[in-house]
Amino acid sequence: MTSIRSVVLLSTILTLAGCAFGPTDAIQDGGSTSINGIDILSTAPARPYQVISVVSHEGPDDSASYTDEETLIAEDAQKAGADAAIILYRVKTVSRTNLANGQPIMAPKVSAQLIKYQ
Repeated sequence: MTSIRSVVLLSTILTLAGCAFGPTDAIQDGGSTSINGIDILSTAPARPYQVISVVSHEGPDDSASYTDEETLIAEDAQKAGADAAIILYRVKTVSRTNLANGQPIMAPKVSAQLIKYQ
């Protein structure tokens, strides 16, 4: 009975911690890339800009890459008329708990500010 309670308690804690962050991938300061003509920046640009909005995308469970999420952010930026996206964070989040073994299942999540250069 105690074992079942422990599993239920652990599952509940991990489920409630669904938005908790796991290990992060380092974003090199000052680094940038371009996706479909949208600058993807790791830090704020030196030139003046205006923030249009903030967007986030979470990938599929157990994905090891942030590429798809950053591509979706670039698409959001194009639709919003933005020139660039400043990555706020790239993390692995607990998306759910495996009920068979109680282990957390991680998914990549990326959040960014969409900006317009002035």
